[in-house]
Amino acid sequence: MKRLVMTFYSEVENRRRRITLNEPKDDLTSDQVMNAMQALVDAKVLDPSYVIERATIVETNTNEFFDLV
Repeated sequence: MKRLVMTFYSEVENRRRRITLNEPKDDLTSDQVMNAMQALVDAKVLDPSYVIERATIVETNTNEFFDLV
């Protein structure tokens, strides 16, 4: 599974907030992600003390050994 993890940081609260989106588009660019994150900041989705910190795409693979149910 592929996920886009957008991380915001607040020096005031000394905390991070993450917004995760499942299955981002394969042709997503860093500019598109930065614009989306800035739109979230501008829309005040988070407390105003939060700023953009980083964005990553995380891919996980699951290897199931067994399922007893």
